[in-house]
Amino acid sequence: MIENFYVNHFKVSFITDEDKRLVFLDLSIPCNRRIKELEYLDTSIETKYGTVRKVVICPVNGVAFICNAVVELNSSSPSAEEIHREVESELMRVGCTP
Repeated sequence: MIENFYVNHFKVSFITDEDKRLVFLDLSIPCNRRIKELEYLDTSIETKYGTVRKVVICPVNGVAFICNAVVELNSSSPSAEEIHREVESELMRVGCTP
């Protein structure tokens, strides 16, 4: 099952598949570097709601931005606003090389 929400014009999708609960987030976090192609990074960044497993870095006019993240939720049930705020804050803290 997929549930979609919007937080400040960013889409947050909760995906439930049997025992796994994932969240796919749209983000816009600038990086201090230049890229030409999409980059997909495997990560293991712990937050209070779960673990950030993937980060997508997109080129926007040659400048890198974190544009998406995939979070594997723990047993908590955060709202779209809570998970978006937490993941955005954590990714801004660690930067574009998690």
